[in-house]
Amino acid sequence: MKRNYNWAKVTLVLGGILGLGWLSTPVTARDMEIRMVDEDTTIVVVAEVQPEFNGNLNQWIGENVQYPQEAYEKQIDGRVFITFVIEKDGSVSRARVARSAHPLLDAEALRVISGMPKWKPAMSGGKAVRFEKTLPITFKYTPQETVLTFEEYLKNLEEERVMLEKGEKMNLEDMARRVNAFKEQLGDDATLRKMLLEKSQSIKGQIDSTVKAQTKVLKLKKNDVKELTKIYEDEIDAKIKLIESLGTDQFISYFVESELEMRKIEMDKMLKIKDLLKDRFKLYFENYILRP
Repeated sequence: MKRNYNWAKVTLVLGGILGLGWLSTPVTARDMEIRMVDEDTTIVVVAEVQPEFNGNLNQWIGENVQYPQEAYEKQIDGRVFITFVIEKDGSVSRARVARSAHPLLDAEALRVISGMPKWKPAMSGGKAVRFEKTLPITFKYTPQETVLTFEEYLKNLEEERVMLEKGEKMNLEDMARRVNAFKEQLGDDATLRKMLLEKSQSIKGQIDSTVKAQTKVLKLKKNDVKELTKIYEDEIDAKIKLIESLGTDQFISYFVESELEMRKIEMDKMLKIKDLLKDRFKLYFENYILRP
């Protein structure tokens, strides 16, 4: 049972946060500026009701972006920010490159955004308004398709364990870049904190059903079921406790600083599952790591 790990050449910078498959949301404009033209053509960046894409925005973009062949051959990648206007009827207009990565990538990102279907328009005072929004599209160069074997996974797991024991932290430049990315994608400190806590509680509520499904595949005994449940509960409880300890003020900065601790919590979970399952850990790898 194998899984293609580099299944896409184009990825969105969305967050797969904490390795839990957490939900991501598009960039939300926070600038309070309002540019007045006239009553009919005003463009706002803040509205009582935000515009809403009809469907899964991330999926739509992922399915429509095509990595430019020349850029791929030259191993060019990067993130492009496109600013555009959602008109009163929901159509997209005035798309422009707000932050460039490379002309080839800029052109493709601009093409995709310009061709978006209609949104549900922003509303203020019960009326549709023209709304300016910015979205990032990230092009990630992947040199070739690879298949992760069980032996390679065990090697990676051990290397990760050693690295975490050394406590190697992100440099300040990378840390600042991640803080800005979170703010651009997910909003302010309070919004992200609430999102993570709600998602954590949701995952915790699904533990029993998750273990029940895994019991059939892994042929777990009663004591194994109890222990596996506890491993999952301990992990999510530790993450919730860590998130709560960061407070709300400057949460995003503290959260980025704490990512090493989050990874240690996840590593502890995987090592405990490996010890619990022993020979069956390969079956766990094939069913729940390669195909989560």
